Amino acid sequence: IASEAVGFNSWFEEDPNYTTGFAAINGDDAIELYFNGAVVDVMGDINVDGTGQPWEYLDGWAHRKDGSSPSASFDISQWTFSGTNVLDGCVTNSGCGTGFPYKTFTSNTGPPATNP
Repeated sequence: IASEAVGFNSWFEEDPNYTTGFAAINGDDAIELYFNGAVVDVMGDINVDGTGQPWEYLDGWAHRKDGSSPSASFDISQWTFSGTNVLDGCVTNSGCGTGFPYKTFTSNTGPPATNP
């Protein structure tokens, strides 16, 4: 999911699967993922500005730990965070020493459900 295709392609060197303006986040935002109108996964506390919180990832990234499962309630132990400003000065993900661990997640529950 990307907020726009051009910047995503420039950073990850491929096109996103889906774009939406609702994906405009800056690293101190919590994220809720919905499926069929129900929350299926949460990263961060949706009632708190993440600035200064342990889950802040301003100019960085958050990544669900391998083997963890989506959850409608946030559990910080299931996530890895880059810290703040780790992507500053980077031009592409592959050229950044602290780049996002892109396409590396493995689940203990199998692939996610897809919309038929």
